[in-house]
Amino acid sequence: MSAKQVVTIASRALAAYCLVWFLSDFTYLPMNFYSLFHHLENTSVMAPSYWRNYYLLELSCRLLRMIGLFFAVQWFYRAGPAIEKYFLSPSDEELDNVV
Repeated sequence: MSAKQVVTIASRALAAYCLVWFLSDFTYLPMNFYSLFHHLENTSVMAPSYWRNYYLLELSCRLLRMIGLFFAVQWFYRAGPAIEKYFLSPSDEELDNVV
């Protein structure tokens, strides 16, 4: 098994891990929306609701994390040259060209 194949397997394993994390966050979205809408209905014009802001921030952070995970899954699954460069040590030829 070549080093490139090992990097591809490791990269795909990381992609699978990120995908499971994405799907786990996805299952929490209904609860976040429900909580946010519940507190949106119970707000007063005179006093902004702490809980409305809390659940809005929680939902926003969850969606931002899901977007990041979505792109991480794609990046790790492709196992491009940037990932190979990160995981593999430079060869002797590359070191000779630099010096």
